[in-house]
Amino acid sequence: MGYGAIDPAHAARIAPHATTITARPSETRTASGLVIFGNRAPAPPIDLTGHGGFAAPPPGALTYKPSAALRAEIIQLDRRCRYPYCGRPSEECELDHLLKFCHADPVAGGWTVAFNLAPLCRPDHDRKHDGPWIPTMHTDRTITWRNARTGQIIVTYPR
Repeated sequence: MGYGAIDPAHAARIAPHATTITARPSETRTASGLVIFGNRAPAPPIDLTGHGGFAAPPPGALTYKPSAALRAEIIQLDRRCRYPYCGRPSEECELDHLLKFCHADPVAGGWTVAFNLAPLCRPDHDRKHDGPWIPTMHTDRTITWRNARTGQIIVTYPR
């Protein structure tokens, strides 16, 4: 779809054909310095079943606790708590299943995969479970938080 990271094998296949993209002076630059080309629509949401787009559970997906390697990957990808308006470092956060893990039937619930996990600090983890905000992760790891009561939408970005 043109969004998000690619796996190392695919990167190796396309690297010989890569060219440098030089931004025209008229291109928009965000505060982060990233160049935005055109009016690209938001990235599509990940599979809303909480399975991260997988048809069959990958290794570790049906266990509640993420592996050390998966935890390290999420912490590196996201860097901060993903709840709106929080900036706590991800190292100090818990990994939350955005779609709840089902202990009674792990196949049916949200799996323990990168696209169903986000770092949330303890207070925000509690807020997510107790409050009205419903998260949806997208293929570029943005998370759209929709308030079920008011309809307000806030988007958080990995940083």
